[in-house]
Amino acid sequence: MIYILAVSPILASRLSDKQVMSTDGQHVGQVHNITVDVESGDLETLVIKTERSEIFGIEQAADGHIRLPATVLESVRDHLIITPPNGAGD
Repeated sequence: MIYILAVSPILASRLSDKQVMSTDGQHVGQVHNITVDVESGDLETLVIKTERSEIFGIEQAADGHIRLPATVLESVRDHLIITPPNGAGD
């Protein structure tokens, strides 16, 4: 069992398949996977399944997913809320 301490302690498995929304209310996609630092338990990357070719200037990888740094995660509720890194635009 892996816990994520980014926003508040949460089971990593609870993030699976959650919808992802930006802070301006736009639907971004769905969580496909995450990466976690195994030593600290900190969330490192959100792997997003999306129809978009890029999110916050980060382009889709060859596998069709976009990998966002965990720093974009603002909150976790029924869906994930993400905000642009360093104030970058969408």
